[in-house]
Amino acid sequence: MKKRILTFLMAVILLLPTFAACSESGTNNEKEQNAADGQSAEVTAQNPTEEEPEIGLDTAKLQYADRDYGGYSYRIADRASGDWMTFDVYSSEITGEVINDSVFNRNSVLEDTMNIKIVEAPFDGVTSNVRTSITSGTDDYDIFTDGLNSLAPLISQHMILDYNSVSTIHPENDWWDQALYKELSVGGGAYMMTGDISVMDNYGTWCYLFNKQLITDYGLDNPYDLVDSGKWTLDKHNEMAEVATNDTDGDGKWTMADTYGYVTETYNNIAMWTCFGYKICEKDENDLPYYTYDGERQISALMRIIDTQYAPFSNMGSKSTVTGGGSFQDNTRENQFAIGRALFYYAGMRNITLFREADTDFGIIPAPKEDENQSQYYSSYSIYNLTAYALPTTITDIEKVGDITEAMAHLSVYTLTPAYYDQTLIGKSTRDVESEPMIALIMKTRNFDLGIAFDWGSVFSMITGMQDSSVVTSKFASSAKVANKALEKFLKSLED
Repeated sequence: MKKRILTFLMAVILLLPTFAACSESGTNNEKEQNAADGQSAEVTAQNPTEEEPEIGLDTAKLQYADRDYGGYSYRIADRASGDWMTFDVYSSEITGEVINDSVFNRNSVLEDTMNIKIVEAPFDGVTSNVRTSITSGTDDYDIFTDGLNSLAPLISQHMILDYNSVSTIHPENDWWDQALYKELSVGGGAYMMTGDISVMDNYGTWCYLFNKQLITDYGLDNPYDLVDSGKWTLDKHNEMAEVATNDTDGDGKWTMADTYGYVTETYNNIAMWTCFGYKICEKDENDLPYYTYDGERQISALMRIIDTQYAPFSNMGSKSTVTGGGSFQDNTRENQFAIGRALFYYAGMRNITLFREADTDFGIIPAPKEDENQSQYYSSYSIYNLTAYALPTTITDIEKVGDITEAMAHLSVYTLTPAYYDQTLIGKSTRDVESEPMIALIMKTRNFDLGIAFDWGSVFSMITGMQDSSVVTSKFASSAKVANKALEKFLKSLED
């Protein structure tokens, strides 16, 4: 929420169920004051030009009380397996787990209010299954959710609808993520959306964890103070990481028994670069993408990032044997941080939950700035794990589906979002109140980029694969022709 004052973030999170988990839409001063006073913020209803006060779920559902869809089955296709399987679409019963119960509550209210039945269709390959359905012309699903990289190609293939074309959906409402809505639109069309309707997008957002004990042991600057003062930069990050790197067991080898300044992964080449405010593609006055990735500043910034990613203080440095990920087994970056042998850890918000039972006391902050001249902090995300929703073109009753979708997103403000922020993330995973406004800051500053989501000409893949800063300039130069040709092909497909 771009106009929210940072000092009110704690009040918004703790006092207001109306805080939007992934929304970046603006709010006026009156709303901010109401939030600070513990009152409910005004949100836009079905007609976005009218405003009315809302105090919770019971009030919100009244806006849909005149609907009766005769037991209609609202069919949602989603991910069925893997570390990033969907868990915020459907719940069959109350279990005591906060996200599960909030989903059950939201769906129950929605079903009773609109006389519908929510039906989950889980798949190991959700987009490929929905694509088959669309190709065959059958109306099998009303909506589906998957990673941005999976959904993006469907736009040029004309398989998913523009949210702006559905009269019963209002993407400008607070419960839809305004950053994604504006930055991933193409030619004025919004084909992928998320917001309060999901927490998978939160889990797929990147953040920095730091070991509080190592900060104290080495007498390092308080990272929270650095963020607040605008001095949390790449140079400061590297300076602190170098200090904390230590051959702990004194055997002259770099193993998991030693302490690293920074644990990371190859994906973070692009993640940190976008946190400097750069994009592979910007958009013109017609909302169409064009390449901007190969400017002198962009190249210089990426060279610095690669030098950081593969520095001696990193787990990906040439001496390190800690390179794996995804579990707490030996030689994994997660385990290295969990046992207290790493100062900084850069990964998805989901991974915070992995450290609930770890003894390591940690804090959460955004990625560093390029330098102090950078106007604001930005955050990144995984195009594979940050999921969004899409509407297949085979829907036969678009306005009905749109109405249900809008209601689900709206009611999630009072169910799913508070469960994520208050109980799951802030209540269990973080160790101090200072992390809470940092999480809000991270969520509202994601730097979405069409060039990453589509990976035209494999520029995104090229950046994540770089390990030597000396080849950046030549690789960027050699990629230009192929990248522009791929983008031109995409733009032609939109015209067709």
